[in-house]
Amino acid sequence: MNIAPRAKEVAGVTDDELFEMANILPDESGLTRRIWISVNVRQQHHRPRLKVEGSDKDFYPVSLDEPVEFLAGWAPGWSAADFKALQEFILRNRALLLDYWNDRIGTRQALAGIQRV
Repeated sequence: MNIAPRAKEVAGVTDDELFEMANILPDESGLTRRIWISVNVRQQHHRPRLKVEGSDKDFYPVSLDEPVEFLAGWAPGWSAADFKALQEFILRNRALLLDYWNDRIGTRQALAGIQRV
């Protein structure tokens, strides 16, 4: 019996997680860096989140609920002003992001509804 190897981790995110995430480019969000949204398909996280890309190309989780904060350390390359813009982006899009996180809407609807900061 051949058992598939466990998904390798790349830049702090497994291949499986990358497959489950949709990226939002800076020109789509109004932010300075790419962000990634996902559905909590495996119910593995107790707090809703998105991930931001740091200058090191690693991924850093940020809470969608209050308080909006980095959940695993500050992402390199994100200034205080960048983080303030991210907080505004999350506040402006919170209902939509939570609907996506909770699998109530699809990726197309989520991406079409994003409001830039």
